Amino acid sequence: MRTIALFLGSSVLALSSANALAWRLDYSAELGFLHSDNVNLSADDPISQNVLIPQLDFSLSESGSGAQAQITGTLEYRDYLGGAFGNEFRGTLNGSVIWSLAPERLNWTFADSLGLYPVNLRNPDVPGNLQQTNVFTTGPTLRFRLGKALLGQAELRYIDSYAEETGAFDSRRYTAALRALYDFSSTRHLSGNIEIQEVDFDDDLLAVDYRRDSVFAGYTQVLSQIDLNASLGYSHLDFDRGDSASGPLARTSLDWRASDRDTFGLGFAWQYTDAATSISEGAAAIESGFGGVGVGGAAITPDVYRERRIDASYLLHGTRLNIATQVRYGTFRYEQIEASANDRNEVGAGFTLGYLLRPTLTVGLNAEAVRRRFELSDAIDRNYRYGAYLSQQMTRHLRWRVDLARNERHADDGAESYDETSIYLRLVYTR
Repeated sequence: MRTIALFLGSSVLALSSANALAWRLDYSAELGFLHSDNVNLSADDPISQNVLIPQLDFSLSESGSGAQAQITGTLEYRDYLGGAFGNEFRGTLNGSVIWSLAPERLNWTFADSLGLYPVNLRNPDVPGNLQQTNVFTTGPTLRFRLGKALLGQAELRYIDSYAEETGAFDSRRYTAALRALYDFSSTRHLSGNIEIQEVDFDDDLLAVDYRRDSVFAGYTQVLSQIDLNASLGYSHLDFDRGDSASGPLARTSLDWRASDRDTFGLGFAWQYTDAATSISEGAAAIESGFGGVGVGGAAITPDVYRERRIDASYLLHGTRLNIATQVRYGTFRYEQIEASANDRNEVGAGFTLGYLLRPTLTVGLNAEAVRRRFELSDAIDRNYRYGAYLSQQMTRHLRWRVDLARNERHADDGAESYDETSIYLRLVYTR
């Protein structure tokens, strides 16, 4: 991966150069054994096979005066014991490092998002239709005082996007931003923002370069029970082939901690965006706790689309019962006629429940569902996954877990339907 090494190397340099280091490393190493009755996710020629899956999860954080960092990742190796597919590595990484060059004046940011996505949304999530993608961001942020409660901020960013299979996705982006930040109080802030981004694709025959100009106001409020982040403005895009597009930019996220046990979340977006921007911003995704490296649901293309999305979540953290739920709805309309096959409406929901039977024994349920309706073909694909698990903590560091899961796809013409039943046994060591 052409930018992972750069991100990790830059992060180590920034953290090692900072003063008052407070490193924290947490990790878990597991050995998993998966049996699937349809490992190739085929409608008419299923292959029953076992897969050996060693996996490493890690979290690295730093809270020193010279740097702030949060890096999490998962790396797994899949050994298809019957040879249905070639053995493979899969990985995810989400990291952010802010290096303070001059306290409260000049920072340098490094960020990286590595994920696993399908080459074609309508095909099964098996090797051959999966690819690693990566979006790397770096650049300086300069702050300067304009008044007692008014702060100015200037940013420059270089962004590199890469996909293993979809070469049209590869690009280099250059972003400049100027912001005015006004503090009503220590908990309420208003901002005025101007952003300019130039997008240069590696292959001009496969994708159209463009410039995006955005102007918007932002408001944030952080209270003991409520966090609110809202933006409202306008975006204009100029494509090198001569056409243009304009539209509103509106984003809102709200988290309400109703009690020590209950948290509600609500998000909304109406904007022009693209896959690389969505990945780098950590767009909403369903995560229902099935384990392993999850496969994202974005269409990996270079094309700009109009997104309208709303999502809601609920978390319950109790003494014995834990629940996490999420629902979302979105529409995606692409500007380039060549990409109109990906125009779609999506509805998704995810649910996971864990109940503590005994101090060391947990039983749980999980489920997720996604429905996609493609506008051009009027085809509808429905994806369902649901199951149950049992986990026991044997020692302070060692536990085992077993999952029984059902995976189904019901697709219209142009895609393949299938069903799969699997059992996944894991032995996990956590530090």
